[in-house]
Amino acid sequence: MTHTAKHSVPEQGKFRRTLSAVGAWFDALEHTSYDYTQDRIDRLERRVAGLTEEWQEIGASSSRDSAPR
Repeated sequence: MTHTAKHSVPEQGKFRRTLSAVGAWFDALEHTSYDYTQDRIDRLERRVAGLTEEWQEIGASSSRDSAPR
């Protein structure tokens, strides 16, 4: 008797439970339209922040160039 422990999970239906778990995993990975919109907004906000910073640097450098001596 090498294997006497009883499993609480019956062998029948194991494949179905595994398939269901994989399906749930795929559903969790799926992006909704709301997620897509939020991702786009986040990327746009980062881009605007970068452009604003570049604009300020250009303004600062041009004001130094045109400063009277």
